[in-house]
Amino acid sequence: MRLVRFDETPPTPWANGLGETVELWRTPSAGDFDVRLSIATVGSSAPFSLLPGVDRVLVALGVRGLELDVDGVRTVLGQYDGLAFAGESAVAAVGVSESAHDLNLMVRRGVGRPDLRVESVAGSSVPGADALAVVLLDGDVRCDGRPLAFGDTCIGPGTLTGSGRVAVARTS
Repeated sequence: MRLVRFDETPPTPWANGLGETVELWRTPSAGDFDVRLSIATVGSSAPFSLLPGVDRVLVALGVRGLELDVDGVRTVLGQYDGLAFAGESAVAAVGVSESAHDLNLMVRRGVGRPDLRVESVAGSSVPGADALAVVLLDGDVRCDGRPLAFGDTCIGPGTLTGSGRVAVARTS
């Protein structure tokens, strides 16, 4: 199990330059990605980067959720609600009054389909051999005995203990 500390990972600009993201995991590690997991900061109402040929799942992390316009259709996500959409869709955050985060799992078509789910941890659990990564959202959770803070990500198999919520990233 490898641990990526969110607060120790520098942000990079979105492809369109209108926001920033912290890349938690990707494959391959350089060049165009096949699979990528990241936490973006949505600091203002702005369009998301277009990613043709990529399927995405986004989970709103802020207490106030996130309001999106996807191909002209308004969608309101509550905290920890998810939304799947194509990377070529015209997506914009709207009505942003304070900075918030969202978690993104992006998978190139032909490689698989993104599956990003929020799950509760109570006691001890193992996310399953098919889990690519586990991201702490809230609570007091440890991965293989190592304490996690918001956004910290366990890559590979590991045992979760404690109480809280995590997002589990998989491809199918």
